[in-house]
Amino acid sequence: MKKQLGIFTAMTALTATLCGCGADTAAAAGAEQNTETAQDRLQIVTTIYPEYDWVMNVLGDHAANAGVTMLLDNGVDLHSYQPSAQDIVTISSCDVFVYVGGESDSWVKDTLAEANNADMVVIDLMDVLGDSVKEEEIIEGMQAEEEDGDEGEEGPEYDEHVWLSLKNAQVIVTGIADAM
Repeated sequence: MKKQLGIFTAMTALTATLCGCGADTAAAAGAEQNTETAQDRLQIVTTIYPEYDWVMNVLGDHAANAGVTMLLDNGVDLHSYQPSAQDIVTISSCDVFVYVGGESDSWVKDTLAEANNADMVVIDLMDVLGDSVKEEEIIEGMQAEEEDGDEGEEGPEYDEHVWLSLKNAQVIVTGIADAM
């Protein structure tokens, strides 16, 4: 009886070990296949949700053929955002990078200078809109930024909240579709 119990225990352990190895091999093969698929897909990086949403709508039924990443998490202020090291790596290797432009995105110039993908398509929403971007206005109740007298006149500041206008959205979505 002890001999049969020992054989049964040994067979159970062997079966569990072989099944476990097979599952790891299958999982590794599946992960490898998913990695290959992810590398073959168009990699698109956006900074904020409106851009992400427009890209997903432009892709439509082909969204599965692209990996779309939105950098800013919920609650993160676009005006003070600084990319993490992982964000810079993500941008550096993407195929398409969509950002608002303007003063808040001053970090983009340095990040793109270090990019690995020389064929990257960069979409600056304020450039897409061109002359239709409005100058920033200071109205009653708003606090104007203090300017140092040493710097001199820099020129007009433009309103970076370009995604709030439906007319702008139409132009921007057309620009994104043309670029992709």
